[in-house]
Amino acid sequence: MRGIRRERTMERIETIFGDMFEPWGIRLPAEAVRKRERGQILEQGWAIWFLFDRDEDGEFLDCYSMHRMTNDSHVRIHEDGRVTGLEALPAIGPSWNPDDGPEAEERAKQAYWTECERISKMLEEKGFGLTGNEDPINLANRALSRSREDHRRLTEPND
Repeated sequence: MRGIRRERTMERIETIFGDMFEPWGIRLPAEAVRKRERGQILEQGWAIWFLFDRDEDGEFLDCYSMHRMTNDSHVRIHEDGRVTGLEALPAIGPSWNPDDGPEAEERAKQAYWTECERISKMLEEKGFGLTGNEDPINLANRALSRSREDHRRLTEPND
């Protein structure tokens, strides 16, 4: 009975994942699902990292996806069909009210980069870091938002 329940759990997770990427025909690799292996899918301009795990609520799939035409997404698909949003790198840079003076700008930038660096570190630790095989636009976008230093290094002219 346990094997049947386990397969139904994965069928639900696979269906939800498939529905998310249905317009591009992207599915989880069957072998990765069967073995509960982590992996990366590079198709149709997407870079998608995924991993299987379990917690007190049961099995789940964590998925981080990026595409040049949309914001990054980070979700957990639970075995009961719930989808929980997780932290992803922000789509836009810092914002502030110019009327608040230059200190407000610096505070906003510092808060933005602190958040980007924290989230980037979490993604790396989770195994969702860049492999170098991603679409060049995805590589550039991630590198530009990974840290203030990377952003500066990539956008400022070399002396």
